[in-house]
Amino acid sequence: MLTTNAVFQRFNGADESGSVRMPHKQLDATLHMFQVDMLAANLEAYSADPEQARAKYPWATRFAMGHPLAPWQRPAVWTDEQKVRFITSIWMGADLGSYLVNEWYAYADRTGAFAINSEVLLDGQQRLTALEGYLLGEFGVPDALGQVRFWSELGNAERRRFLNTPFAQARVHSDDETALRQAYDLRAFGGTPHTEDQRASA
Repeated sequence: MLTTNAVFQRFNGADESGSVRMPHKQLDATLHMFQVDMLAANLEAYSADPEQARAKYPWATRFAMGHPLAPWQRPAVWTDEQKVRFITSIWMGADLGSYLVNEWYAYADRTGAFAINSEVLLDGQQRLTALEGYLLGEFGVPDALGQVRFWSELGNAERRRFLNTPFAQARVHSDDETALRQAYDLRAFGGTPHTEDQRASA
């Protein structure tokens, strides 16, 4: 029975028999603190030889910052406005959360190709796709004076400031596609979009 006036207690639960069991985690995730620069280096390596990456992950439908995406993941869906907002948040030093990758890999055959779901990006596709588009010059964002600027216009000092922004990487290690799909769904379907009337700033 729930009571509205009870003082919260961490322990002293109603079920002392242990018959009530909540869900258990299926995948252990570890968090690693990196910077945007690590992703940029990954993109740089991918851009130098995209055919090699495609041969390594022949099942990948596409890549985001050089990370392969599984065929069962949705496509990139962010609008241009969402991409600009995310890149602006990097410039302004906002917390970027984390993106999730599967660090497990196995060889599928003797050609050196990896098995499906090897090193796949499980969460963060929209953010990493936006970051890739910005670094490759597909769109610009307003500078401090409101003028739209592209990555190619920036000097190295400003580039370093951007690339040094912390962006955490979470990792799981699994060859279980069912568990990977469930992890993907939990992270992809948890949010509720804000409406315009809920905006905190003018």
